[in-house]
Amino acid sequence: MPHTSPNMLELYTRGRQTPRPHETRAAASLAVSILESRQPPGEFFTPTSDDLILSQSAGGPFRYVCDLGAGRFSGHTRTRDFVAVAPGATPWCRVTQPARLRFIGIPAGLARSCLERPADDPLDFGPVHTRHHSDPLIAQGLDLLWLEMGRDDPAARLFVDSMMAALLARLARLASQAAPADHCRGGLAPHHSVQVIDYMQAHLDQPVRLAELAALCDLSPWHFAHAFRDTHGLPPHRYLTRLRLERAREWLTTSTRSISEIATATGYNPQQLARHFRQAFGMAPGVYRRLYGDPSKLRKDETETP
Repeated sequence: MPHTSPNMLELYTRGRQTPRPHETRAAASLAVSILESRQPPGEFFTPTSDDLILSQSAGGPFRYVCDLGAGRFSGHTRTRDFVAVAPGATPWCRVTQPARLRFIGIPAGLARSCLERPADDPLDFGPVHTRHHSDPLIAQGLDLLWLEMGRDDPAARLFVDSMMAALLARLARLASQAAPADHCRGGLAPHHSVQVIDYMQAHLDQPVRLAELAALCDLSPWHFAHAFRDTHGLPPHRYLTRLRLERAREWLTTSTRSISEIATATGYNPQQLARHFRQAFGMAPGVYRRLYGDPSKLRKDETETP
């Protein structure tokens, strides 16, 4: 049986095939740690730990194959999607594109206390460990934890305390919802799903018609739309909108492209991008860039107006 350790941060700084820390942050009061890694294409292993670990994509989309201890699965993940690793598991992952990942280690004792579970509870969330997930509350919570754990003041400590409870409660709820959903899930074949998403990714700057996507799967538009929604939880046009906005968000934080250039490259004019971006993220693209972007890549013509 593999040796386990309660300290995710210590374990993740060892070894050549473990996640490669780029930046780390910690909340000493709760022994909660979070790190960001920049993974090149290839395999890596997550050390066995007593922590409950959430891993979130913080960069651009990428394909992967992994095993979180509950069986191998693969997929095409987007920015802010996450996976959950149970304590004691020894996950393995292979990514086919460079991946920017964040890992947060939640001490098992803290998790059991928040969920009012006994001391010997394994913290196994069942179907949640068998695929990646997209959940607005968890995505926003992990984003904000990354920011607040970089600060050291009473407000930040209070936020981290309360967010831990919210994340754990939401994770438990997802587990209870995922189990019955597995029995009635239909949808696209995996290879068709990958083919359609790749097509969307390659045409973010162009109009994409439902009939084009359906033809990739040899389905009628009506059947394709229903199968796509069964597989991905969103209609095709809303999924495409999400991909465009995630690409815009990535470029706002990692590139020197102007907002007008980003709008064109994601199929919008600047006004359309601003409207959709506000609806999705609660702020204008320029404001988002100033808050979350690399200061060295912030354009002078975008420091005055959102």
